[in-house]
Amino acid sequence: MNRFQHDLSRKIVRHSALVIGIALLAGFGLGWSLLPETAPFVVGGSTRGWVAAHVGGMLNGVMALVMALVLDRLDLSARLRVAGSLSLIFAIWANTIFYWAGNFAPNRGLSAGGNAFGEGTFLGFAAFLPAMLGAMVIFVTLYAIWVGAREKL
Repeated sequence: MNRFQHDLSRKIVRHSALVIGIALLAGFGLGWSLLPETAPFVVGGSTRGWVAAHVGGMLNGVMALVMALVLDRLDLSARLRVAGSLSLIFAIWANTIFYWAGNFAPNRGLSAGGNAFGEGTFLGFAAFLPAMLGAMVIFVTLYAIWVGAREKL
């Protein structure tokens, strides 16, 4: 593995660690939503939202770590390696924003406007937009893995 590939892998690992750390912080929100008398302040959100931010965030971070390891083993062009790596980093941060902003949005961040869960607000839009973009760009990473695995794993 050359230095360029190693730097991209390290970048993914660093971002994964941050996303996992933020997910672990959501565990405090989860605990405080279950036992509000122990909370040092009112946390807001819902227990369901804190579960999603806690578990979903950790799974996103672990997914990125696994994909970083897989991308390292593939023989990819520099362009495809950069596109796949940056798409992955964008997607895990987009999901992190979705979990946190959606937890405080009346519509749970599931649409740009109002829906069956509640009215559309700035937080709902802030949760929805990055999540939709992240859901689209993660396919660049999956495509990179598919191309690389087709050639040689």
